[in-house]
Amino acid sequence: MKVIELLAYSQFLRHSYLDTFGKLPWEEFVKDRQASFGSLRNIFLHCIFVFDLWINHLIRGDDHVPRINFEDFDSMDKVREYMERVESDVSHYLSTVTPEELSRVFDRKQKSGSVIQMTVEDMLIDFFQEETHHRGEFIAILWQMGIKPPHMGWGKYMNR
Repeated sequence: MKVIELLAYSQFLRHSYLDTFGKLPWEEFVKDRQASFGSLRNIFLHCIFVFDLWINHLIRGDDHVPRINFEDFDSMDKVREYMERVESDVSHYLSTVTPEELSRVFDRKQKSGSVIQMTVEDMLIDFFQEETHHRGEFIAILWQMGIKPPHMGWGKYMNR
């Protein structure tokens, strides 16, 4: 069940990046960087939203699709509270995951309306890589700002 360890690694990095973002002036955190979702805040919130949607809702068969408005998150405290709530719900689910649950197949509706079948494990891996893509944006933006990203590779994380 290595995918569960990958998600723990992602959570570790998520907290590291939010700690780094928390040291920035708010204006820098919300500044439009012409990236996938504009600002560091919006990219970060998108990652949390996808985490919530895919794991707390889609995998569990909940058709309710939560929505967020990035502008509602007007303080670092609100961003952190949202992250911690979603992580708590995900952690509860992940603590119950068995090998049988990882191999369970479910239908995943695409934006186009088509439906694909995925295993729970594939969906968790898909989330991990989704967040990794956006973490690359964080790294590039922080470098452009002259800030060293808090990134730690998998090997170093596993041996910390």
